[in-house]
Amino acid sequence: MGMTDKQFDGFVRFLLDDILEVIEGIPEGKEKEKLKRVAENLQKTLEN
Repeated sequence: MGMTDKQFDGFVRFLLDDILEVIEGIPEGKEKEKLKRVAENLQKTLEN
């Protein structure tokens, strides 16, 4: 069974919130930059 658009947006918001929390707690480096790119892509998904 698939998700509705609202359910998908809710899932993306939940995921984005958790990723942003993790970003705050890790030192600068490759991992942090990768997570920032993932967060940016998720934010763009919500804006479309």
